[in-house]
Amino acid sequence: MATQNASRDNNFATSKLACLNTDTKQGMNLVKIKINSINGGIEIDQISTISFTMLPVAPKDADYVNCWLFQGTDGKTYPAVATSSGALLITT
Repeated sequence: MATQNASRDNNFATSKLACLNTDTKQGMNLVKIKINSINGGIEIDQISTISFTMLPVAPKDADYVNCWLFQGTDGKTYPAVATSSGALLITT
């Protein structure tokens, strides 16, 4: 899996990563989730779509160790998905 390196702060905490939405297979590439410089929240994208079928992953799966995970409505764990610029794909 190709991945961007997670940044570390002064406390050595890593930034969160997400699967790249344009990959044809989930988890091929990871991107850093971007913080919005105006309000300090997570940069979001409500328009883009994914190019793969979302599959649940184990929270301790080595391939997703730095990936931000969410619990789906089915109770399973799924990775966050973002654009190449780091905007998190969400629906409201």
